[in-house]
Amino acid sequence: MIAVETSELDIHVRIPRGEVRGEAVDAFLDWLKLESIAERSRMAESDADTIADEVKAGWWHANRHRFITGIGS
Repeated sequence: MIAVETSELDIHVRIPRGEVRGEAVDAFLDWLKLESIAERSRMAESDADTIADEVKAGWWHANRHRFITGIGS
C-alpha cells in the first residue's frame, strides 16, 4: 500500500518495491523534478516556446535526411 505522510515542510511517500515498476517511479520522479524547476523558473512562456521552436528546427535540419530520401544533411 502506498503511504503518504505530510508535515509542515515535507511530503513523504512510501512505495513498496513490489507495487510499482521502477521505471514508473523513475518517470514520476523525473516529472516532479521538472515541475520543481518550472516553478522556480522566471522565464516567460513565450520565451520558452521560442527556444523550443529553435531546438526543434535545429533537430529537424540535422535529421530530416533520415525521414525524407534524396535530401543531404
